[in-house]
Amino acid sequence: MRKDLQDFYSFLSEELKCENNGFYVIKEKKDSTIRHITIKKYGNFFVLKQEDGFKTGLFKEAISSCDFIVVSYDKVYFVELKFVSDNTKYNNDTNPLDKALEQCKSSQLLFDYLCSAYNLQKSVNLNFENKQFIYLYPGKAIEEKKSTNMNKNFPLIPKAVECNNNGYIELDLDFFQKIG
Repeated sequence: MRKDLQDFYSFLSEELKCENNGFYVIKEKKDSTIRHITIKKYGNFFVLKQEDGFKTGLFKEAISSCDFIVVSYDKVYFVELKFVSDNTKYNNDTNPLDKALEQCKSSQLLFDYLCSAYNLQKSVNLNFENKQFIYLYPGKAIEEKKSTNMNKNFPLIPKAVECNNNGYIELDLDFFQKIG
C-alpha cells in the first residue's frame, strides 16, 4: 500500500477496520442473502466497515451509513448491500435505491470529516476527489423497484453480485474499478 494511504489507515480507529489474515471481511446479519464478503488485501487500497446504526458519540440517534468503504489511491467507493427475496415488501415511502443513496451520502460526510481531521492533525493534504456510490444486491434477487430518481445522472450504481448458498462473496479491487 502506498505510504500516504497506509499513514491515513493507521490514523483511523480500529472500530472501522476489518482486516483478517490477508483479507478485508465484512459480515452481515445471519438472515441476509449476502452474509459474508471478503476482499483480498492486495494493492493500493483499504476497506473500512460501518456497523448498523453507526454512532459517533456526537449524536443522540444512530446515523444511517453504508456497509463499507473501499479507499484506493484514485477513488473512494461507498458500498451499500441490499437484500431482496421473493417475499420482500416495500413501504411506498421507502425505496431501496433511495435509501442506499442516503446511506452512502451519510458515509461520505463521515469520510470527508475523517480526511479533514487527518489533514489538520498531520499537516498534509490527502484528498479523495473521485467518489462513487455503489449498491450491491444478490444476482438471484427479483427485479428491484426502481427509484423515482433513477436516470443516467443518478449517482448510485446498482450492481448484481453472485453469492454461494452460504451467502459468501469474494471480491477484489478490480471488481470496483470495473464498475466505474
